[in-house]
Order: sequence, then C-alpha cells, then structure tokens
Amino acid sequence: MIIERRKRPYKIFDRPFVFFMGPQRSGTSWLDRYLRSRDDVCLPDDVKEVFFFDRDFDKGIGSYAAHFHPNDAHKIITEISTTSFDHELAPKRLFDVFGQDVKLVCPLRNPIVRSYSLYLHYLRYGIVTGSLKEACEQHPQILDSSRYADNIKRWLKFYDLNNINFVYQEDLESDQDLYIHEICDILDIPFVPLPIELRARFNVTTFSNFGRVAGYAQRFADWLRQHRLYFLINFAKALGMKRLIFGKEEPDAVKNEMPAEDAMFLQEQL
Repeated sequence: MIIERRKRPYKIFDRPFVFFMGPQRSGTSWLDRYLRSRDDVCLPDDVKEVFFFDRDFDKGIGSYAAHFHPNDAHKIITEISTTSFDHELAPKRLFDVFGQDVKLVCPLRNPIVRSYSLYLHYLRYGIVTGSLKEACEQHPQILDSSRYADNIKRWLKFYDLNNINFVYQEDLESDQDLYIHEICDILDIPFVPLPIELRARFNVTTFSNFGRVAGYAQRFADWLRQHRLYFLINFAKALGMKRLIFGKEEPDAVKNEMPAEDAMFLQEQL
C-alpha cells in the first residue's frame, strides 16, 4: 500500500497534538470528561468537538486553531472527534494540515453493540425513527461507521498502522484504572487517578418522549455550533433543557439486552 506523504505548510501548535479519530459510542464522551478533569491537557473551549475535518474544513485552519487556548500547564493539545473516522475526506484533510506531526488514537467497541448504541443515540435526538432496520435505511452511518476495516484502510493511505493507537471500550468497562494507564502512556502524560464522579459513566444514553421536538432541537443546536454560538448551547444545558427534551441518562446498550432480531440483523450486516 502506498502511503501519501506531503509536507504541511506551517506549524499550528507549539506542543504535541493528539487526534482521537475513533467513532462515537466507543467511550469517547468518557474520555473527554476524564481529560478535561486534568490540568495538563488542552481541549477545545466551550464545545466537546469541532467537526472541522469532516463538516467545516472550508472555514480554514485558523478557525480550528481558535478553539484551543493552551496555557503553560498544558503538555498536549487534543480533540476527541467522533465524526472523522468514517468520513471519506477526513484522513487526507488531517494529513494536509498536520502531516505526520500528529498522534492518532482510535477508540473502538464491539461493532454490533456500538451500532445498536448509535441507533439508540439517534433515536434520542430524533435523527431517526422506527425500528433498527428502518433507522439504518434512514441513516446508513449506523452500519457504515462500524465497518472498521473499510474505514481504517482510508486512514492507512496517509498514516502507518503502527502510528494508530487502538483502545477498546471493553477494557474501559473491565478495569477503568488500567485503561487510564494505557491512555496516559499513549499520550505520554503522567497517570492521574480517575475522579470518583466519572467512575462507570461511559456510554450512557437517554430516551426522549418528544421525538419530533428533539429532532428540531438537535438541528437548532447544530446550527448554533456551525456559528460558534456555544454559549447558548451551554446556557440551555445549565437550565436543564437538554434533560427535559432528550431525557434522563440511563445505562447504554449491552449485547445481552439487545433484541434477538436486532442482534441477528447486525450480525448479518457487520
């Protein structure tokens, strides 16, 4: 396989940059909360992810860099992106900006459980409706983003396999402290114990009783993000609007609780 290599035009950050490029519903929110609990990691201000390398690349790298405000205590700069993994252009765009001067981390999860979790997640936000099969027709990404081999091949056009650090939610579920040690070793930062309030809070989901309203609210929130009006989103969260519209957080999908018909469907597809 020929790996494309080009020099990036200029250095954007003055310290190591780490890009989490695995798909959503793989423990990424938990990782974001843990890294934000530290004092030595710089993540985007006011927003979890920027959606730059998939949705907003035309806004220019200056727009991306403006989301980060590193201080002297920050040892690394990082973003946990959940929408770049299966995007056709994201690997090339990341390479065009950073070249090889980036460390890649790819959180993954059992693809069948992950796709079912994503289906529940999209139901919550009113992005899809109906059964799992109907939802996959409405939003093929439920399946496509779990076709790991196909998506990773796209990244291997620009990055060597040994430059992609794979971590797995199943390890997070079995031993969170050991998982943190692994993450810290990859990021080359000191081990910091997990705050008590973050223990076991990975891949929670909710179930909204206001599907259509949730859909409108999600599209409006996406519009606000497009225009960097994050303070309005954060203000609404502080008022409890997110919980009111999208529901209370509950434990996420597990394989042995998945309806047999849905599990068989996903097994056949993936």
